[in-house]
Amino acid sequence: MKLLTAFKTCTICLAILIMTGCKDSANSENESKVEDTITTQKTGFKDLNEQSSDQSEELKTKDTTTTPEEKNTGYSGTYTNLAFAEDTNCECYCLEIEAGKSSELCLKPGELYMEADFKKVGNEIHVFYKGASLKSEENDLPWNDLDTGTAVATFSKVSANEYKLDWKGFQIDGKTAVEYALLGKKTLEGTYKLK
Repeated sequence: MKLLTAFKTCTICLAILIMTGCKDSANSENESKVEDTITTQKTGFKDLNEQSSDQSEELKTKDTTTTPEEKNTGYSGTYTNLAFAEDTNCECYCLEIEAGKSSELCLKPGELYMEADFKKVGNEIHVFYKGASLKSEENDLPWNDLDTGTAVATFSKVSANEYKLDWKGFQIDGKTAVEYALLGKKTLEGTYKLK
C-alpha cells in the first residue's frame, strides 16, 4: 500500500513538473511574439521577404528612426504620366520623387494639390498623404480629417522603362473616403516613364 501511495505521489509531482515546464515554454514563446510585435511597431512593417535569423536580429537592433523618404533612393527622379504626354511642363501629370523630401501631387489641375511622402516597401513605393499643398484653392475637402498613416497609392516598376501608379484613395478613420475616391485617380493613376 505504501508503495502505491509513493508511486501516486511521484506521478503527481512529475505531472506538475511537466505542466510547469510546458507553461514556461509557452511564456517564452509569448515573450518572443511580444518582442516581434515591438520590433514590428518600431519599423512600421514586418520583413515580407523572410530573412534569415541573423538578418532578423540585425533588424531588431538597427536604428529605425530614418524617415520614409530616406529609403526610396532607387526611385528618385521625375516621372511623366504617359497618358498626358502633352504636359511637358509637369504642371499636373508628373511625379517628383526625391530622397528625403516631400513632393507636391496634383489632384485636380489648377485647384487641388497635396503634399506626399514616399516610403519604399519591398519592390514598390508607397505614397502617403502628408497634407494640403499651399497651391490648393479654398474647397470643402476635409484635409485635416484624411489619414496620413495609410498609403493613398503604390508606385512600382512594370518594365525596364515603365512604372505604374495604382491609386488606392484617401481614408478617414481607417475607412475609404468614398466621396473623395476619384481625386487623384484621374490625374495620378497610370503608367509613367522616368523623364
